Amino acid sequence: MSRGDQRERDRAKNLAKLQAKKKGESKSGDVQKRNEDDKAALQAKIEAKKAMKEKQAEDAAKESTKPKPKPKKKAPPKDSLDDLLNAGLAGNKKKGR
Repeated sequence: MSRGDQRERDRAKNLAKLQAKKKGESKSGDVQKRNEDDKAALQAKIEAKKAMKEKQAEDAAKESTKPKPKPKKKAPPKDSLDDLLNAGLAGNKKKGR
C-alpha cells in the first residue's frame, strides 16, 4: 500500500498552514511608535465614550422634566353571551347516591 500522493498533499497543506501562522505574527515598525499610536487611539476612544455618556445624561435630564402622560384607563370587560346565560345556573354536578 503506497501513500505517495497523500504525503505530498499533506506536506503542502502543512506548509500553507505554517506560512499563514507566520504571516499573522509579524509586526513591523518601532515598538515605541506602535505603543504611542495605541495609547492615542485608546484616549480617543475614552473621550468618545465620555462624550456619549454626557449626551445620554443630558437627554435623560430633558426627559425627566417633561410631564409623563397619564396611562389610559382600560374599559371594563364586556360580558359575553355565554357568561350572561350561565350567570344564574349551577354547575352540572350530580349528587352522589
